[in-house]
Amino acid sequence: MTPADFEPTYFQLHSDGELAVATFAVPRLTDEDNVEQLGHELNAIVDKLQCRRVILDLKSVEYATSSVIGKWIMLHRKLDREGGKMVLCGINPTLADILGTAKLLNYFTVTEDAESARSACLVPTLTTN
Repeated sequence: MTPADFEPTYFQLHSDGELAVATFAVPRLTDEDNVEQLGHELNAIVDKLQCRRVILDLKSVEYATSSVIGKWIMLHRKLDREGGKMVLCGINPTLADILGTAKLLNYFTVTEDAESARSACLVPTLTTN
């Protein structure tokens, strides 16, 4: 599968070799959405496109349920096991509160914007599991 063949529902994907940037386009990610589909789309970035550095650009996301955040955790762990790295960027204050309450702001690598996230993706990964 090539990036041109991949048309995810929840984000736009731009990849450059091993690095993929998934820019989420859905402002509210809830359990009413097809969370399993989101998980399959996130897994495809690693399994089908062979990307080992993934940036989730969340600047358009206002809210996400624990099920959605669980998919982000799943992707983070998958990449970590395979020597890759995931970085979240563009988190708004409401989403930061949700992640902070769940103690996930320290679990994930978080940056202000996509450019900072690109730099953070180049830093060697430390196992966090």
